[in-house]
Amino acid sequence: MWPWIKHWLDWVRSDVLPLTRIRPHGVAVHARYEKAGLTLYDLPVPWNADAVVVEVQLRLPHAARRKTDFSLRLPGQEPIPAEALRPEAEDRHRLFFRFPVPPRSTTGELLWNHRFLSAVTIPVLTADEFRAGLRVTLPTVLVRLGTQTVSAQTFVASQCKGLLASCVLKNPTPLAPVADLGLKVVFRSERTGTSQEIPVVLSSSQLASREAVVTASLPRIPRRVGAWSVSWKAGDRELATQQVQGIPTKRFEGSLRISDTRFVIADKAGVRVTKQPPPVAELSRLGPCFLVASSEPGMAGVCQLQVHAAIAGGNQSTLLLEQEILVTDGPTVFAPGMLDAADLTRATGFELRHKGRVLGIASLSPVPAATLNSEGGFKPPPEFVWSNVAEDELTDRLSRLMGGGS
Repeated sequence: MWPWIKHWLDWVRSDVLPLTRIRPHGVAVHARYEKAGLTLYDLPVPWNADAVVVEVQLRLPHAARRKTDFSLRLPGQEPIPAEALRPEAEDRHRLFFRFPVPPRSTTGELLWNHRFLSAVTIPVLTADEFRAGLRVTLPTVLVRLGTQTVSAQTFVASQCKGLLASCVLKNPTPLAPVADLGLKVVFRSERTGTSQEIPVVLSSSQLASREAVVTASLPRIPRRVGAWSVSWKAGDRELATQQVQGIPTKRFEGSLRISDTRFVIADKAGVRVTKQPPPVAELSRLGPCFLVASSEPGMAGVCQLQVHAAIAGGNQSTLLLEQEILVTDGPTVFAPGMLDAADLTRATGFELRHKGRVLGIASLSPVPAATLNSEGGFKPPPEFVWSNVAEDELTDRLSRLMGGGS
């Protein structure tokens, strides 16, 4: 086709033919925003986004395929020209507008040759709205003790190898605005009054999501006794605060308790755990199981425990095992292993010790019964090592006795 004929046809289509035959149609409008190198399709658009991008999908006749014919008009602003017009299959095209975030939620107009095509709504999320929706769940302070890391409220100061803070950060919209707010953890020593702020940087995948697990570590090791406060902050807003305390070793050692005892036995039926073992002659192997805990709330500490076999006929005992374990305020299972039954013929039980102090006893002897005579007296039972099992059995018998007499 000769060039002059093509220009003539464009003139006819634009100025002579009815507008309804040549105007764009099939309009679909989509909005997104750019932040911290990400392109996010979740609306609303945060106040601190780098830019808003409006993408329009529409069908265009030949006479309407000029980018300069399109504009986006927002209230109180100059019309925004189209940034790009990209053809797709057949007469389908994509039109792009890129502009700064409006100061508030607004509705604009998509124009072609100053004629209205479609409304364009841009919802804007303000800074106050974002901060109001931002929250912290599961805030946790963790203490490094040797090679172990454990959640704690109380710890042995001299054993601490480092403090860490962890939480789940959530928001109804993507977390991308946090990149500018400045997320940080403040570790404050209540003893000295000094604070240290640790910035927390989110990855791209975390910024694009609505929740993220974040962690911060105190660079220096808190070796001295005293309380610490750990606060999560976004900008100037405090999201959560926790208190932890470093205590002296003696206080931790004095809090050690045995909450219960068990036995691990091996016989013809296999290996099982029981409160009171059958006679040693019926077993092949046997070992104690102690449930150790601290009376300090939220405690985490390491201690060296020893298991001794108590020998009948004297105050003798034999060291069977010595091991370092982590103790918390919940029951910690300490089962050092099993011994051949033949080696326990003279043993009356197992003692759990810490630095020479007996924490508890797991007795191998059955609980004796007192023999009553016709005159109301009784023959005292033989000497017996009192244990948690005996205490439980006494409580059970008294309960049944009082219930039967009522």
